[in-house]
Amino acid sequence: MLIRNIFSLLLGAFKRNSTSSENTKYLPPPTAENKSDAEEIITEDDQSSITIFPTNISPTNTSKKRTMINISMLQDVLQNFVTSTPDVQGVALVSPDGLSLASVLPTQMDEERTAAMSASILSLGERIGSELSRGGVERIVVEGEKGYGILVGCGSEAVLLVLASSTAKQGLLFLEIKRIATKITELLG
Repeated sequence: MLIRNIFSLLLGAFKRNSTSSENTKYLPPPTAENKSDAEEIITEDDQSSITIFPTNISPTNTSKKRTMINISMLQDVLQNFVTSTPDVQGVALVSPDGLSLASVLPTQMDEERTAAMSASILSLGERIGSELSRGGVERIVVEGEKGYGILVGCGSEAVLLVLASSTAKQGLLFLEIKRIATKITELLG
């Protein structure tokens, strides 16, 4: 019964957090300043509740401040990259765990599956580079009949997958990928 209540409590908090207009991934600890602004969420069974504290952090508490990731900003950067770069058909930004952070993919592609495979491929590529004494992996290129899948790391926070047509000029494409990977790394860092 206790586990059911905890699960229900977490599910209620998740539902409340996922409908929020801000796309952030951090809730600060309660402080004297934000306790008065706290919201209480009561689960459907009205037997348990959870208190959510606001995401604003006072300047006096900067030592505990963590970087917040604005998903809509990342989405805009990816959308601009796809629309402004010739021969790029899609792009996805995923966590090293294989969870999608943001993407602009062709409609027939499964976002979750693509995210999981991208993180796995980069992880395996890094392991191969290490085992073969080739150093750190700069990028992994999967070349097929219909085009390229290029994977690059964006710091330790994310993996960028770029899908390009077979007519893409590799040199220009790699230059643009390096540019956007740097921009994403700065946003995440």
